[in-house]
Amino acid sequence: MENELYKVRTFLEGVAQCGAAQAFAILEPASDLLSQRKAYAFLKAYDTRFGRRCEHGEAWLAQQVQQGAVTPVRRGHHQNSPLHYSKAQLLQALMAEEAVRNNIFKGTNL
Repeated sequence: MENELYKVRTFLEGVAQCGAAQAFAILEPASDLLSQRKAYAFLKAYDTRFGRRCEHGEAWLAQQVQQGAVTPVRRGHHQNSPLHYSKAQLLQALMAEEAVRNNIFKGTNL
């Protein structure tokens, strides 16, 4: 039972992070965007903050883009303009994956 409480609590903390990131994205849209290299560093820092190993890298981000969970934005008009990713979208994709992995919504209609 305690493990279930821990899963739900960490999920709710993640949801609060997503809400704060979304509010920050609305208030300061330019500072929400990360270059592709900084997005990889953001994901690595997120994974390793509690001593865990890095699970979300380039392949994971490419998969999320392919599935439509994260949409990169070009900040220029040319084909080779750099891609930028939203921190809020990255956190939302991470939280959705964590909820599925930990069966947070098991036994519900969600």
